[in-house]
Amino acid sequence: MDETQGPLAMTVHLLANSGHGSLLQRTLDQLLDCICPEVRLFQVSERASPVKYCEKSHSKRSRFPGMSVLLFLHESPGEDRLFRVLDSLQHSPWQCYPTQDTRGRLCPYFFANQEFYSLDSQMPIWGVRQVHCGSEILRVTLYCSFDNYEDAVRLYEMILQREATLQKSNFCFFVLYASKSFALQLSLKQLPPGMSVDPKESSVLQFKVQEIGQLVPLLPNPCIPISSTRWQTQDYDGNKILLQRWESSSVAQTRVRWCHHSSLRSSPSGFK
Repeated sequence: MDETQGPLAMTVHLLANSGHGSLLQRTLDQLLDCICPEVRLFQVSERASPVKYCEKSHSKRSRFPGMSVLLFLHESPGEDRLFRVLDSLQHSPWQCYPTQDTRGRLCPYFFANQEFYSLDSQMPIWGVRQVHCGSEILRVTLYCSFDNYEDAVRLYEMILQREATLQKSNFCFFVLYASKSFALQLSLKQLPPGMSVDPKESSVLQFKVQEIGQLVPLLPNPCIPISSTRWQTQDYDGNKILLQRWESSSVAQTRVRWCHHSSLRSSPSGFK
């Protein structure tokens, strides 16, 4: 598929507190260099000042992290790559993400014997799974509240300009990059009824789009320009989205040729 070999249609922006950006970027680069060195998915930038987050009240409802990153890796004979990845996640600045509540009960939708990690409470949670066949996968997952799932699928299909691959009635994914041995996916997962999403405030998905003017009126939430080429909005569950105006090389070349042709037609030629 051609769309899996061109420039990445999506990147993940992480917002670090002042003075921590370089460390977090280096940590992510070192972790992913042994998995997919050809893909630069994560970009870390720094805030001018720390932000305090207020807990939102959801009476009688559970909250689930809005975004996760799962690494599906092989354990090849003679290689310790899988164990090196797991070992790196257990050292600073990584932190273990609690999967039990204050009473020691497993939080809803987590499975026993699964460990998760995070660089910050407002950044995605990370996990590693062993696979025995097929391609290795880096999967960025957005968790959607039960009522918002179908609308979210249509929203991201519209942004990415491609149909999602449906694997289950409550799970789908988009292939953003693929090689013979590796795939990068964005997936959407529907949560059970009554469970709300906890959006990660320091995590932003940025998408390259070509027709920003046609897209903005169709979005479910206000879309605010933050620069001459980027607009900010959010999805149905409050996950932050950046839309970056982008032209493919073929479209850009066509535009240049058209502008050049128009300038020749409008310039004085000396003939009447």
